[in-house]
Amino acid sequence: DKDAASIGSLELLAEHVQPDMISAAAAVTAGGRNPEDVRDLVTRIGHGAFDLVIMNPPFTRSVGQEGEKIGAGNPAFAAFAAPKDVQSAMQRKLNSLAGQDALGTGNAGLASHFVDLGLRKLNAEGTLAYVLPLSAAVGESWSRVRQAIEGRFNDLTVISVAAAGADDCSFSADTGIAEILLVGKRTGADDAERVTRFVSLRQRPQAASDGGLLADAIQGVETSRSLDRAPDGGSELVLGASVVGEVLQCDLDQLRAWSLVGIRDFSLAQAAYQLANGVLHLPGMPSADRQPVKTAAVGEIARMGPYHADINWSDAKGEPRGPFDLSPIAPGDVPTYPVIWAHDARAERRLTIAPDRQGRIKLWPKDQDGVDAKAVAIAETATRAHYNRDLQFNSQSLIAAMTERKAIGGRAWPSVIFDDAEHEYAFALWCNSTLGLLLHWWTANKTQSGRGSTTITGIPNIPALDLSALSDEQHIAAREAFEELAKLNFLPFDQIDEDPARAELDRRLLVDVLGLPASLCAEDGPMDLLRRKLAAEPQIHGGKRTRVVFEASTDDQGNAIVIERSEQRDDRQR
Repeated sequence: DKDAASIGSLELLAEHVQPDMISAAAAVTAGGRNPEDVRDLVTRIGHGAFDLVIMNPPFTRSVGQEGEKIGAGNPAFAAFAAPKDVQSAMQRKLNSLAGQDALGTGNAGLASHFVDLGLRKLNAEGTLAYVLPLSAAVGESWSRVRQAIEGRFNDLTVISVAAAGADDCSFSADTGIAEILLVGKRTGADDAERVTRFVSLRQRPQAASDGGLLADAIQGVETSRSLDRAPDGGSELVLGASVVGEVLQCDLDQLRAWSLVGIRDFSLAQAAYQLANGVLHLPGMPSADRQPVKTAAVGEIARMGPYHADINWSDAKGEPRGPFDLSPIAPGDVPTYPVIWAHDARAERRLTIAPDRQGRIKLWPKDQDGVDAKAVAIAETATRAHYNRDLQFNSQSLIAAMTERKAIGGRAWPSVIFDDAEHEYAFALWCNSTLGLLLHWWTANKTQSGRGSTTITGIPNIPALDLSALSDEQHIAAREAFEELAKLNFLPFDQIDEDPARAELDRRLLVDVLGLPASLCAEDGPMDLLRRKLAAEPQIHGGKRTRVVFEASTDDQGNAIVIERSEQRDDRQR
């Protein structure tokens, strides 16, 4: 019964608090307040009653059961070994109180419901100050919360830490995940100019006194530098003689998400913004040298293959949502339905990779014709081009991979389907170039250190080269370049600054395919600087203390091979 369940503070989502909550609060309030006292208190905490709401809410999500959480029911309400029926009743109560216009979602977690609560309690001129997970700034499940905040406040400050390791990017003592500080104010009339400042700290405050000094510095810094300027970075945030971060002003209408969080060098954000809008203007490039590069969202030039659950998932009763059972490909197998499913970083150093699973059509006598029809539909999505939806910058080398023959795209590598298969080569070159990395990194969810993940619904929003703008001759040049580059081994993206294969790919794409000036790819030129800047970003290297090294060797038959080994590096600190 949703009315019998109790969900604590989130009961305040209701405009009028129920009497049972008043009685419960009276019973546990220090000093033994009677219900009348509590009732009087509750009447003063109604919607729109507060000038200021400050909160560090719980981040637990209702979904995403993994590891030890499997079978625990709803993680948001699983504390104290609550039975699953009680957890379900609590979730129903939350859904009822939040209502149809709720901002919070199970994917975003309880923190999103507490933002909803804060917004309901604030008055029209109120100030919101929250500690939130970094995913609140970039996660798709948080989009409604961001939209509500953008529509409510015209003075926003978003503070994050550009450091390696989740603990170093956290403001809380015990969360162990990257966080942001959000302060939203309502100033002046509805049509007052909106100001949003993104603050990137090089390390989190070590003490409360440090935090106070930083707050004063942030309030006093000049914020005229903006996202749409030339790529020359933000305003320096200075304490004493030390630069402790950068501040950049941004019009949120320019962004789908608050992508500037966690970035150490804001010139990269400015370059990514320019490129996403069709202009190649890199750090160090004079404005007179900038180049037009027509870009389009992936969803405008291609369509995505199936969601992985539609390939192989079955419900608890065994009813197939996906028509295939998957099994490893054994030596000598020639799969009828090859699938590229999971990651193996060492096997993914070249532009062309091999399928790792094969599908077999499930037997389901209740509706075998239906299963067979699903299998035909999924098989028709097989293609050679696949996109990495869970990119580990500091171990993996590819954003897009090709297979020798068509394969079904799975969980880690969903398919990207083009009406003209000849477009696959230019797409693979672009995605694996430094420019492709820049735009993937810019738009990806970078909550986890060293990782830039996305979803099958997020990939279509990533800016890429507009392949329809290329001539037939350019597509032929792209195929020739791909076939030659496919023989090379690429280092992980955190070593992009020292990878000759990546530099050659950049040159072939920019000069040979797109016809841009060769000076872009010259030694110590703009592309070289861009690679060095990206390799230095904590979100990309994640503090990794080893590097991959390729060594030429021969096998037992005397054939030339490349051996991969790992060695320590001491030029990065966590």
